[in-house]
Amino acid sequence: MKMRKHLVLVSIIIFIVTILIMKFFMVGKVSGMVGTNFLIAGVGVSVLLAIFSEKGRVKTIVLSLYSLLIVGFIIMAILYSVAHMQSSGL
Repeated sequence: MKMRKHLVLVSIIIFIVTILIMKFFMVGKVSGMVGTNFLIAGVGVSVLLAIFSEKGRVKTIVLSLYSLLIVGFIIMAILYSVAHMQSSGL
């Protein structure tokens, strides 16, 4: 049970490493689908680790931050697709 209190820290580290790998090693070098799958896997693992961590203020803050980032990503994807639909005349 001692390891559960460190899962939030591990979750944050995995999230940051995922973003850094995406930025420096994958953008422009792999297809968009591979990058998206890698991002979903990294964020998914970090969210699961945050969920399984000990209860407390840090867990609540991290899960709130992750949910805001995920919702923001979804909103940006929807806005991007709507903008492209309008510019193509559909």
